[in-house]
Amino acid sequence: MKKLTHSLLLGVSLVGWTSVQVFAAPDAFLTAANGVGLPHPASNKTYRVMDGARAMLVPEGMVYIPTGKFTFGSGASAASVELAGYCLGKFPVTNAEYKEFLNANKAQRPPSCWSGGNYPAGKSNHPVVYVSLEQARAYAAWVSKQTGWKVVIPTAQQWEKAARGPQAFLYPWGNAQDTSYANGVLTARFNYNAVTAVDYLKKQPKLAVAYNHPKSKYCGTKTTLDKIAGYNAAGEPTYLAISPSGSVQGWVSHATYTGFIYTDLFAALNAQGGNTTPVGNYENGKSPYGCYDMAGNVWNWCDTLIVAQNGAERGRTVNEIRGGSWYATGRSCCSVAMGEGRAASGAYNTVGFRVAMLPAP
Repeated sequence: MKKLTHSLLLGVSLVGWTSVQVFAAPDAFLTAANGVGLPHPASNKTYRVMDGARAMLVPEGMVYIPTGKFTFGSGASAASVELAGYCLGKFPVTNAEYKEFLNANKAQRPPSCWSGGNYPAGKSNHPVVYVSLEQARAYAAWVSKQTGWKVVIPTAQQWEKAARGPQAFLYPWGNAQDTSYANGVLTARFNYNAVTAVDYLKKQPKLAVAYNHPKSKYCGTKTTLDKIAGYNAAGEPTYLAISPSGSVQGWVSHATYTGFIYTDLFAALNAQGGNTTPVGNYENGKSPYGCYDMAGNVWNWCDTLIVAQNGAERGRTVNEIRGGSWYATGRSCCSVAMGEGRAASGAYNTVGFRVAMLPAP
């Protein structure tokens, strides 16, 4: 095992355990939107935390989730579960970090939204998407080999505990979605579908778009962005708009394959990796343990099998995904299970991942 480097600095109290920072600043590999430095994925620098009387060394790009019980699930399905302490990525894995993995593993294919082996311009610190669970596991195995640590994809229980915190919040910051829309301004703690809708309606309301799903009778019909509509079976439109609570209308109608997601504009957006935001963009949306982007931006793979309850995967045994995405509704971005899962071999426009690790004593 490689030597774990650390130097003792200052201890601070956080949710019942003590964090002793051991680095003044990480190596200048990448910077999150909030100015926090992201270490190289193969960095083995650590900081020390105290879990009770036990000192733990935590990778500089992760946070420590202490030993103890937490509430897993909500409502009638809620249960008290005890987990040993573990580490979880402070942020989802970014494009730049994933590029380092690809540089060292030439047999691995880059995400489909990349061009010439490079991620979309300006998205170095955005979460990587179009990565299968199998590829995410390979990334974790590569980091393990470089560092000597046991790096894995988190289970659903590990992910949920880190997101909800000791008070078992339904969102990382509390029990309410806490979104609103007034006078053209969206107030939100996370990146979900209203962020995209507001951005386009505000900046390009007269942009020419067309419905593009081949099964839709509206396929090829042209309109402008502010007139995009989800049509019901009777042909009645619900135009693209945002409610005062921050929910989106006209986003999708699967009955007629209309709405924002069934346009050529949405297809072009996906070709660039979707409307993700840089990691750490929402400072007031972080979890009580210090994890960012646990709500929205990209779904996170979990190494836990479920029978999906929603979408095309409904009724199939798949791997669970957590946290919602830039495409999802606000409700879908909460911290408890939403019945969403994907096939481990598939790669998707809204799904990324973060890594976990059992800490070295």
